[in-house]
Amino acid sequence: MVRDINEEPECYELQQFLIDIKYQNKGYGYKVLKLILDYLYVERRYDNVEVCVKKEDVKAIKLYKKVGFIDTGYIDPNVEDAYNLVFCFKDLDVKIQTNRESVKI
Repeated sequence: MVRDINEEPECYELQQFLIDIKYQNKGYGYKVLKLILDYLYVERRYDNVEVCVKKEDVKAIKLYKKVGFIDTGYIDPNVEDAYNLVFCFKDLDVKIQTNRESVKI
């Protein structure tokens, strides 16, 4: 589930991203997360996607970082046992531009 955060900082918030246990560790989470980010990148109402992940959920944190999310360092006082991670579309823009420039014919 993705929701719009219309207050500062405006962004998409990824919520309740779940893969049934019998389908975990098969690459589905990675593929689906990439599809969600691709869709939001094209829609592009906001520059960032944020997600809050419990510190104990090491596999989820690894997945988010593999896709390109980074730790913001912010700790929500209401959810002190979780990391806030962010994916920045502007970082993706830079990667795309760099790739285009390296493939010039």
